[in-house]
Amino acid sequence: MTTDTMPSPAPASAASQQTSAPVGVELRYALSAEPFPLSASGSSGTYRKTDLTIVLSRRAAVALECGPITVSVPVGTSAGALAAETAGMSASTDPPGWNTTIAASGLVTFTPPGGTAQIGKENGVALSVSKVPVNRAVGRAVLTVNVPWRLPGESDWGTETVELPVTKFPPSFSLGELYASPGRIAHNGSVTLTWQASGGSFRLIYGKADVSVTGRGTYTAHNITSDTLFQLRGTSSSASGELEAVRSAWVTVDVPDIVTQSLTATRGVTTDRLAGLAGNSVPVFQARTMEHQPELSMRTYDPLRRTSTAPVRLPFGRAASAPALAVHGGKLHMLFCPYGGEQLTWATYDGGTWQTMPNPPGPAAPAPVALTTFGTSLVCAHGTPDGQYVMRTSTDGTTWGAASPMPAPGGGLVSLCWQGSALCATLNPKGSSLKGFYRYEAAQQEWQMLTTYPLAGGSLELAMRGETMLLFHRYNIGRIWVRVRPPTNPSQGDSHITDVRASDNVRAVSYGQRVLAVFPDSEGMLQAMSSDGTEPTDARTVWSTPVQVDEYPVTETPALAWYRDRIVAIGRSGAAVPEG
Repeated sequence: MTTDTMPSPAPASAASQQTSAPVGVELRYALSAEPFPLSASGSSGTYRKTDLTIVLSRRAAVALECGPITVSVPVGTSAGALAAETAGMSASTDPPGWNTTIAASGLVTFTPPGGTAQIGKENGVALSVSKVPVNRAVGRAVLTVNVPWRLPGESDWGTETVELPVTKFPPSFSLGELYASPGRIAHNGSVTLTWQASGGSFRLIYGKADVSVTGRGTYTAHNITSDTLFQLRGTSSSASGELEAVRSAWVTVDVPDIVTQSLTATRGVTTDRLAGLAGNSVPVFQARTMEHQPELSMRTYDPLRRTSTAPVRLPFGRAASAPALAVHGGKLHMLFCPYGGEQLTWATYDGGTWQTMPNPPGPAAPAPVALTTFGTSLVCAHGTPDGQYVMRTSTDGTTWGAASPMPAPGGGLVSLCWQGSALCATLNPKGSSLKGFYRYEAAQQEWQMLTTYPLAGGSLELAMRGETMLLFHRYNIGRIWVRVRPPTNPSQGDSHITDVRASDNVRAVSYGQRVLAVFPDSEGMLQAMSSDGTEPTDARTVWSTPVQVDEYPVTETPALAWYRDRIVAIGRSGAAVPEG
C-alpha cells in the first residue's frame, strides 16, 4: 500500500476551475481563468487582473480549417461585463505565430498564419487574453467566441458561436485548494480533507454524501471502498444569481469496489471480490470467460469485549480454494490451494505474524480443503490433481505423512472432525446428490458410512460442543438443518430444521460452551447465530435469532477458528465475524 506523506492537491484533470467544457457542433471549448476563483475588483484602488485561456479542439476525428477567430470580452461597469477597460490587455496563441488585435470594444481577433489553420482532435489551439482588468461589479459575464470553419477541400464556410460564462465573486470570497491526505488508501480506509475558504457557503460532496462544511477547514471521510472524487463547492449570491466555484481532490483506493449497471468483457474478467445485484448472492456473467481470482482476508472478534478488527488482506496472493483452519501447537494453521498452482499453501499464524511453511501436504487440486486436530496431530483432507480425495497426517506440525484414500475417493466437499477416538468426515460420493457421513476408527483402520443426507447444495459442516457433534447443512430451499450426534450413538441423534435460510455453506466454531454458526443470506449478507449449549427436553440445540454481521456482501462463507481467546474468520470474499 502506498500513502502520501504530505497532503496533495487534486491533479489538474480532477479540478474544476470554472465550468464543464462547453460543446459546440464542431468544436469543444475549455475556458480557464487565473486566479481562481476570480473576484471582482474592490470598490476603489487598482483593478484586479485575470488571464483567460480558451482551448479549442475538434469533436470529430477529421480536422477542420478555421479562419480568424474572435473572442468578445464584455467591457463596462455592470455585473454582466468583465473588463473595466481594454488598456493593458494582451493576446497570444499556442501554437504561436497567429496575429492578434484587441479593439476598444473588447473584441479580440486571432488570425492564423496565411489566413487559415487546422484544428484537430489531438492538435487544437489555445487562445489567451491576458491582464484583463476585472471591473468592480459582482456577477456573471459571458465571453462570445465566433469560429469560421470549413472541412478541408471544401469552399463553403460555416460559423460556430458559443458563449462561455466567467464568474466574478465578491472580494471577500475565497476558496483555496482542496487537499486529500493520504491520496491513496486501503479498501474501507479513511481520508482527511483540508482547505481554506471564507466569504460564502461551502459543501463537501462525494459519493452519496453532501456535507455542509461552512466555517470548517477539515473533514475526515471514512469507509471509502472505491476511487472517489471529492468536491468542495462554494457559493455566493449576486444580482446575477447564485455564483458557484468548485475545488476537487481525487483519492485512489487499493483494490477498489466497482459499482456499475452493466459490465461487458470482450476477452475475460479477473476479479478479487464479487457481489451480486440485490436479491442475488452470486452475479451472472455472460462473458465468454470468467475468472474469479479472490484473495484471502482476515478479521478477529473478541466475544468477551465484543470488539472486532477490520478485515485485513493476507499476503498469500490469489486463492483457488476456500481456506481450512485449525489450531495446533499454539499456532493457527491454514491450508488452501493457490490460484494457478498444484501445491497447497500451508501457513501458520502466531497472533502477530503469518509464516509460510516449507513442506506443504502435497499436490492438490483447486477443491475444498479440510483441516482438524487430534491430540498432538494435524489431519487434512484435500483433492488431488487426478480428481481423488486423500488424507494426510502431521505429527510434528512441520511435515506431512503419506497420503491415504478417503472413503469416497471421487467425492468432494469434505469436512473433518474428531469425536472421541474416531475421525468423522463428510463427503459427496461421486454421482450422488446425497452427502455421506463417515466415521474412521483407528483401531479398525477403516472407514464406515453411517448415513447420508440430502442437501440443497454445498457441504456438511461438522463442529463439536463438548463430546456432542453438531452437523449443519442446507436443505429444502436453503433452510438450515442442525443435527446432533451424541458420542454414545453417533449413527443416531435428533435433528432440527430451522426457518433460517442460507445461500451458501454454514461454517461453525466452538468456544467454551458456545457454538457459533455463520452463513450468508439470500442477498449475500453474512448472518450469525449461536448456542450456549442449552437443550430442551427433545434434545434439540437452542439457537439465537440470526443477526447480520456487517454491511459487506459475500459470495462465500469464511472459515472460522477459535485462537487466543478470539474468533478468527478468514475468507475469499471478506472475512467477517459478528459485532455482538
